[in-house]
Amino acid sequence: MATAKKLPSGNYRVRKYDKRTKKYVSFTAPEKEDAERMANEWAAKNKRRKTPKAKIITKQLTVKEAVREYIDSKSNILSPSSIRGYEIIYRNCLDGIGDKYLIDVEEKDLQEWVNRNAGKYAPKSVKSQYGLVTAAFRQQKILLDFKSVLLPRITKSEPLIPTTEQIATILSMVEGTSIELAVTIAVTMGLRQSEIAALKWSDYDGKSLSIHAAIVPDSTNKLVRKETTKSEASTRIVEVDELCKQRLDRAEHKSEYISPLTPRHVLKSFQSLCKRNGLPQFTMHAQRHGNASMMLANGIPDKYAMARLGQSSPNMVKTVYQHLYADKQAEYSKSISNAFSKIYDTKNMTQNNS
Repeated sequence: MATAKKLPSGNYRVRKYDKRTKKYVSFTAPEKEDAERMANEWAAKNKRRKTPKAKIITKQLTVKEAVREYIDSKSNILSPSSIRGYEIIYRNCLDGIGDKYLIDVEEKDLQEWVNRNAGKYAPKSVKSQYGLVTAAFRQQKILLDFKSVLLPRITKSEPLIPTTEQIATILSMVEGTSIELAVTIAVTMGLRQSEIAALKWSDYDGKSLSIHAAIVPDSTNKLVRKETTKSEASTRIVEVDELCKQRLDRAEHKSEYISPLTPRHVLKSFQSLCKRNGLPQFTMHAQRHGNASMMLANGIPDKYAMARLGQSSPNMVKTVYQHLYADKQAEYSKSISNAFSKIYDTKNMTQNNS
């Protein structure tokens, strides 16, 4: 029978040795009886399994070794940018826990590691680090109470997006420059920078652009062309507006790519123009947010906004990309205020006439 051990966190844990895999399996629960019950159920189920004849040879892994194994196992599945992010975590973010053996790690060790990293990295980065480490644990069948570890709270900050007047300035200031097409597409169509960089003239039929590829940094930070988009929903055909069509049709085809410059070069040139024209230092990605916000302000239904932006979830469009324009907010506030005044005035007129 299993006997649970009380942890510093207040939870109870039972460890069982799996003879088939030569690894420990942990069962953690707030109540002692629950931890013991889960362990006993697993033991009973495990006992009924037939032990394979071939001997399974495994080695005890450290956290860093397990993370390395996890990254390698996903190298042909995840996007190059995701793998690059994992590699950065592997190289820089595992201090204090990387050399520990998986079976020796407890929830308090994970919490201490999170606490240390929270002093050096942004909350969103710490969440990504924790997600990678816990995924490596799960892959090795090491089960801890991962939800008991508290992560730093991610506070949502509103990105700086251009107003309608600033959008007009942006479209005017880039005309005739080397970044005219990249910025015009970003502003009027809301494409991601990786998608714009991958657009070829063969993707333009005179009316619309076919988005089906991306140029992203790989694990070594080298830009590579990927013949797939970020998600299934991101592979799409988007109709170009009249201004974008005019600029595409008159442009010289100096390369097979519509915008042969790297995203970094485009951003640097764009922010230089912003400074010269008295605009804030907008990012190129902010134009995607601006495009989504313009659709919201103009009453475009969620389904159409999702399709145009290449998003599979309306929640992402609403909570991440769409923002309120102050002038539109004031306009709608005035509209609803006038509606209440109209109701009141109508009621008074009715009473006075009766």
